[in-house]
Amino acid sequence: MNMSKNYILDEFAEEPDSIIIDSLVEFLDEVQLLEVEKKVPIILFQDGKSGAFFIECHIKAEVAIPLIDFDAAIDPEAQEQFRLQRELQPAHRSYLRMVSDAKEYRQFSDIIAEYNTFYEPTIPLKLLGGQHRTQAIKSALEDNSVSRNHGLKVYFGLTREQRNEISIIANTNIAISADLIDRMQETTRGPQLRDFCHKTELLASDEDFSDRRRADGKITVRIARMFIVNYFEGVLNAEQDLSLTLIIPYLVKPGQEDEKYLTIIQDASVWENEALLKAARQFANLHHKQMSICAADPELNSGEYRNKATSFAALSAWAFVAGYCQDKKDQLNKLYSLPDVSGKKDPLAAKIMSDSHHAKDPPTYRGLGVRYGEEDRGRVAELFLLYSQIKRRRFTKGMIETAIMNFEAKAATIKAQESRRRLR
Repeated sequence: MNMSKNYILDEFAEEPDSIIIDSLVEFLDEVQLLEVEKKVPIILFQDGKSGAFFIECHIKAEVAIPLIDFDAAIDPEAQEQFRLQRELQPAHRSYLRMVSDAKEYRQFSDIIAEYNTFYEPTIPLKLLGGQHRTQAIKSALEDNSVSRNHGLKVYFGLTREQRNEISIIANTNIAISADLIDRMQETTRGPQLRDFCHKTELLASDEDFSDRRRADGKITVRIARMFIVNYFEGVLNAEQDLSLTLIIPYLVKPGQEDEKYLTIIQDASVWENEALLKAARQFANLHHKQMSICAADPELNSGEYRNKATSFAALSAWAFVAGYCQDKKDQLNKLYSLPDVSGKKDPLAAKIMSDSHHAKDPPTYRGLGVRYGEEDRGRVAELFLLYSQIKRRRFTKGMIETAIMNFEAKAATIKAQESRRRLR
């Protein structure tokens, strides 16, 4: 093993570069560790998969908490303002138990941090994992003056890719959501999707994607990806006669890289596509109008009704039809007009949609656009397509039921054709 004044290098680790060593030496000089106090050797490890260097150590709460950055960033060089962590879940049973345990002098371990003075240097311990345990330790310190030694894994000199991978692995104690994984992936890739959503008002200025589906209408990475993919799916089908074609909008995969989305964004010009940008602005207008009207009406003020536009069925269907209608200007303008001509009514007629169904639907069916299987996505696509083709300004029960019947008729025709082919 390679001996140093400040550390012992693990036998499986490569010799670190000077940046890693300097950061480690600074950390050991600036932060009081139990190991240093007790003259226990500090071992510098290297993760075999990512190549990242780290130590395992113990720090008293009164020392650690003032140094911890709870709003660490995956990409501090270019996207410092967008935090890595999911939002704290203060009402979660597991978290409340952690707080109680911490106040009863429980010591926690495997808190993951990076020592990084590049940004916010006064709080150099950038928290990558163990947010809820660390918040519990903070509560015990602030409320009851409890300060015990807690175990930390501290990394040095991480790249953006290493930081992302470590964060995903570290956030598995209170079920990490697929939406948070999506957000981490997209932040690692760069700011393009977030910038696109800021520019089109799908996200408010300086707002980050949500780490889970929320009642307040804040969108996730999956929603943004699904909009883009289905818009281009519609463009690709622009020459199809949809009166004879069964439309099934695409459902983007959660918590993983989606092949169709990756193919689209390989062309960097997609982020400056004016037609796509306009479509996204129009959809944001629809979403915001739906949210505001429903929020002001006690009978409609539920998460399901307010967020009707960003339900997977409605979102994917609207984006597909918008892409399909790009060279059909009258239809496109009609589709875009929906939020503006709806007046004081919610543009998506959420209650009417929830009361609409087909005769074959089971009693448990909750209405159009609640579920997001192929059938519901296809039915809502028929609704937006029909709206773009007729003169009616608002959604009506008859229009919604006609769209459902159109879908079922196409599906029945295709099923009959397949059955006939099997008889040959």
